[in-house]
Amino acid sequence: MFGYLRPFKDELKVREYELYKSVYCGLCRHLGRDYGWISRLTLSYDCTVLAMLAIDVRKEKSCVIKGRCVCNPLKKCRFCDSEGQAFVFAGAVSVIMTYYKLQDTIQDSGFWKKTAAKVLQLLVRHSFHKAAKAYPAIAKRVSDMMVQQSEAEQTDCGIDRAAEPSAKALSDICKMLSDDEGTKKILSVFGYFVGRWIYIMDATDDLEKDIKSHSFNPFKAKFTGNIHETMLYCNEVLNMTVSELILAYELLELSEYQEILDNLVYHGLSFQQKHCLFDKKEKKGENV
Repeated sequence: MFGYLRPFKDELKVREYELYKSVYCGLCRHLGRDYGWISRLTLSYDCTVLAMLAIDVRKEKSCVIKGRCVCNPLKKCRFCDSEGQAFVFAGAVSVIMTYYKLQDTIQDSGFWKKTAAKVLQLLVRHSFHKAAKAYPAIAKRVSDMMVQQSEAEQTDCGIDRAAEPSAKALSDICKMLSDDEGTKKILSVFGYFVGRWIYIMDATDDLEKDIKSHSFNPFKAKFTGNIHETMLYCNEVLNMTVSELILAYELLELSEYQEILDNLVYHGLSFQQKHCLFDKKEKKGENV
């Protein structure tokens, strides 16, 4: 994934922020245990959210233990762990998604970026095969998504079709978090709009770069020469997606991580939109 799913730190209580960090560090530790040290390069905020959601939806008991950072032994950390498979599941998704994201980078980038992606993909290849063997349904779903994404982009399609493969893939992955049919339906809708939001965020974030490099971007047709006006349009599309996402989210029965996930849904998404669409571009002072 892309790292856009983050809670808004300024609105988190200290206790909530420490709990969030413990899940992040716990996922890092599980990645190392399950797939080797190099797999920690795939760690993301997005899959940290997936781990929290999995623990809550599955009603897994979790605990926080003290220890030393696995990457910096001089640093003290708190690690969250659960009695179930939430971290194992989130770790597999992280590894598989990263592998295919690198594959996409190899196909679409210039020499230096492509070379770097090839090296990283080689490093995580063993982890990917192990994760794909443990969760073949996830690996197949993400592989299908990449094929569908490529086909859609070759037609120079609009935003709805371009975002559909990512939306459907995350919808199917989120459904795997529960065995209850009612909850699966809610998670399916929630995952669909989260996947759509992530794709649109990435497209808006890359718009200037894609215009300069003549690469595909579903928002290029909306660009009129004024990047700020185009970002306002992108923001409207994102807001509509978030409104649908919230309708599904509010039907979920959450407990342990509800405050953090509430923060993410009601504050974190809008903050990321403001930061990526407007703040970063104002700082750069660029005009396309």
